[in-house]
Amino acid sequence: MQTNIDTGFINAYNDFKGFGFIRRNKGKDVFFSIDDFNGEIKNIVIGLSITFEVVSKTKGPRAYNIRVTPEK
Repeated sequence: MQTNIDTGFINAYNDFKGFGFIRRNKGKDVFFSIDDFNGEIKNIVIGLSITFEVVSKTKGPRAYNIRVTPEK
C-alpha cells in the first residue's frame, strides 16, 4: 500500500451522507468520509484548506488522516 502526504481544499461535501471530495493542489480529486478526519471537526465548509494522506483503493484514491491547515 503506497501513501503520500498531499494538500488541497474541500471541493464538495454532503453533510447528510458524511462524505465529499477534496481538490488536490496537484492531481485528481480525492474521495473522503467524515471519519477520515484526524480529530474532531465541527464544521466542514467548501474551500477549507487541509493536508491529508492518500491511499490507492480499488475504487480510486481516498484521503485519510485529514487535518485542517492552520490559518496564517
